[in-house]
Amino acid sequence: MLSGNRKLFKHQKLKISDWMPELYRVLKEGSHCYIFTNVLNFEEMLAESKKAGFKLHNLLVWEKNNCTPSQFYMKNCEYILFLRKGKAKWINDIGGSKTVHKFNNIIGNKKHPCEKPVDLLKLYIANSSIEGNVILDPFAGSGSTLFATMGLKRNYIGFEIDAEYCEIAKNRLCQLAPFLPNMTEE
Repeated sequence: MLSGNRKLFKHQKLKISDWMPELYRVLKEGSHCYIFTNVLNFEEMLAESKKAGFKLHNLLVWEKNNCTPSQFYMKNCEYILFLRKGKAKWINDIGGSKTVHKFNNIIGNKKHPCEKPVDLLKLYIANSSIEGNVILDPFAGSGSTLFATMGLKRNYIGFEIDAEYCEIAKNRLCQLAPFLPNMTEE
C-alpha cells in the first residue's frame, strides 16, 4: 500500500494480524472468504489467514483486461485468496468457474484507489452465497461489494474507516435502492 514514502490511504497503519483473527471470528462456520492481495502482501496475507484458522480453498486470479504500467512488468492481474472457515463447501457454479477471471480494471474515474469491478464481485458473491445471505465487507471502500449484493438479493454489512469513502458508498447505494424491491435507507 505504500509507494515510496507516500501513503495511499489516510488510515494505513492497520496490520493484517490486527484484523484477520476478527474476520475469522465473525464469519459463520462453512463461510467462504475472498481476500484481494498484491504480490507484495501475498505471503503475509496467506500466513495470517492460516494462523487465524482459515483454510485455503484455491488461489484465484483477476486478469485485468487493461494494465497498470510499472517498472517491474505490466501489472495486469491481482490475486484473490479463496478461503474457507470450517469444512469445504462447493461453489454454486460447479464446473463453470475457472481460477482466472477476466474483467476490465477500472481506470480513470475511480471512486476509490482499490475499486473492484462490480461484475467480478457479483461472480464471487453468486458462487458462495444464496439469496437472503449476509455478505460482509470489512473494508468497504466506495461500496462496490455492497452494491453488487443488492442486485443479487443478498444482504450486506460493510465497514469503512474513512468518512469520505463512507459517504461515497452511501450515495452509490442510495442511488440503486429505489430500483430494488423493499429497500429502505436506515
